Amino acid sequence: MNIRSKVLKNRNIPDNGELLGNIYSKPYGIMIVGIIIGVFLIFNKYYLIGSLILLLFTYYLCFVKNCKLIEFYDQYAVFNLHNRKDESYVLFWEDVASWNIQSKWNDCDVLTVVLKNQEVIKLNCIGRKKIKKYFLTCTNIEQEPAKKINVKQCVK
Repeated sequence: MNIRSKVLKNRNIPDNGELLGNIYSKPYGIMIVGIIIGVFLIFNKYYLIGSLILLLFTYYLCFVKNCKLIEFYDQYAVFNLHNRKDESYVLFWEDVASWNIQSKWNDCDVLTVVLKNQEVIKLNCIGRKKIKKYFLTCTNIEQEPAKKINVKQCVK
């Protein structure tokens, strides 16, 4: 069985395919809500807490880098591996046998993908709802519990 999903250098990622969506590291909605709450608290009796919240969210909005974590294409998905700066994991939709997302309240979610050759890939990720949407749309496979097989860790 020919499996095309693997870790590639960023310069070797295929450029064919239509871009469906991205997941970035900055949650702009939460940051804007935090800034609004901070401004609201400044004009009330909790001005010290409001100024601290406003300062924190404004700093995060202006000075923290927004990284592209995942790109979804019609034929594959690209998971940027930030522990290896110039490599990404390319997952072709046709190679997926089953998949599962395990939520952790104090850490990143873990996406477990079983390929058709029974190789298991575990990827740390955020954006659980968006990942689930694209996996349901592109693979036409429902989310299943992951089986315990030999695990290849891509991201720790």
